[in-house]
Amino acid sequence: MNFIVIMSDTLRPDHLAAYGSTHCQTPASAEFARTAAVFDNSWVGSFPTIPNRTDLFTGRFGEPFHPWLPLSFSDITVVEILREAGWVTQLMCDTPHLVNGGHAFDWPFHAWQFFRGNEVDRYGMDSDPVELPFQDASKVQAHTINKSFCQFVRNARERHVEEDWTGCQTFQAAINWLERNTKHGKFFLWIDGFDPHEPNLPPRKYEDLYDPGYTGDRFVSHIPDPSKLTEAEIRNIKARYSAMVTLVDRQVGRLLQTLEDLRLADNTCMVWVSDHGTYLNEHNKILTKTAEFNEVARTVMMIRTPDRDSAGKHFTDLVQPADLAPTLLELAGLPVPPFMQGRSYLSLLRGGSWTSGRDVALTFGGLLSALRPFPPVIARDARWQLNDTVDPSKRVLYDVQNDPGQTRNVAAQHPGEVERLHRAVVEFLKTHDAQPQIVRLFETGNPGDMTGYVDRRPGCERFHAYFQHILNSHVLPEPAERKG
Repeated sequence: MNFIVIMSDTLRPDHLAAYGSTHCQTPASAEFARTAAVFDNSWVGSFPTIPNRTDLFTGRFGEPFHPWLPLSFSDITVVEILREAGWVTQLMCDTPHLVNGGHAFDWPFHAWQFFRGNEVDRYGMDSDPVELPFQDASKVQAHTINKSFCQFVRNARERHVEEDWTGCQTFQAAINWLERNTKHGKFFLWIDGFDPHEPNLPPRKYEDLYDPGYTGDRFVSHIPDPSKLTEAEIRNIKARYSAMVTLVDRQVGRLLQTLEDLRLADNTCMVWVSDHGTYLNEHNKILTKTAEFNEVARTVMMIRTPDRDSAGKHFTDLVQPADLAPTLLELAGLPVPPFMQGRSYLSLLRGGSWTSGRDVALTFGGLLSALRPFPPVIARDARWQLNDTVDPSKRVLYDVQNDPGQTRNVAAQHPGEVERLHRAVVEFLKTHDAQPQIVRLFETGNPGDMTGYVDRRPGCERFHAYFQHILNSHVLPEPAERKG
């Protein structure tokens, strides 16, 4: 059996036809869903990009004990286990964080190929002036203008036809690799695509599918105050996100057709996942990511086995990224190491019961959680969601079943549900290697219970240095370096 995992960064399930979307053109996702199992309640475990990959690779919950940090050389990953069992392993990616800054997600693979130029990738510093896609700089974060975003504009200035986009190049390289390597007895191919992550500047023909003829400013990163944008500007942001999703879907469709052409489809387990979503003017947020709302925390999880187990079926069971590694190992006929905390759902796919299924899904972390050893925790079940904090007075409860937009805090009306989900958080900490001081802090809310606590997450200062470097290393002369 072969394995292919497709990771689509920042892909919201509600933009795929596989999950019921009618406004976004994604026929490949619909076709894939007809032959795959679709999980409607797949939730972020460790958040965001790098902590999520840590969960997926190791089958363990990284947060809050291993936040945004490089993959440790001591970590045993599903890739390494399959490699040692005889699978040929290959990484194709255009997600810069996997390899930039020494993040080391390439090392478990036999080989890897990285397509450069996305977001913060320090790819080129040509001296030609940077022409930004917007004129009103007052509507965006300051560092968007003179720091990290200008690097992306430099990297992407030579993109003219679809094949110039790194996402297309990544999938084409994967297709070429498959055509060259059909004689391998078994392979594991991980395709890590950065799209539809911002900055969203798709080929114009894709943007015109959703917002034809638009000539205004194209805002491409976090908007601190969405009220400053016009309706047309907000519509264009949403349109360009949909355009990038359609672009991703077409690349996946090409890959699916290649598997059919090479007669690999019936001997390959194919998985399509995302790490999180983004806000598109929900909760007064645009192009930013916090895990307390469904638009970001709900993820894509579709899996097609060679036997087409549960093809076309939608599952409501709670699944999380750490569950994927043990599921793939069980499919491969390999033992699941006891250190993996995820739970294989293969029995569920094959029509049986999932005795180890989850009653509650836990989400940890955020971009700065490396600097905070006990960030807020999100606890979800089939109906309720608790935004848990150390301070009991700041806990927020949503009745998601009756308030899907998560607009009303009902913690005061349902203290029993708050306490039940809070206890689930404490129990998780106790059973997932948390230090006693952290457990006591969540139990009591008393900072004094942190006496004797030692932050055992080596390298957190490296995280801080890495992001400060990313934000500060591309400062451009003002204002001559900027045009229109």
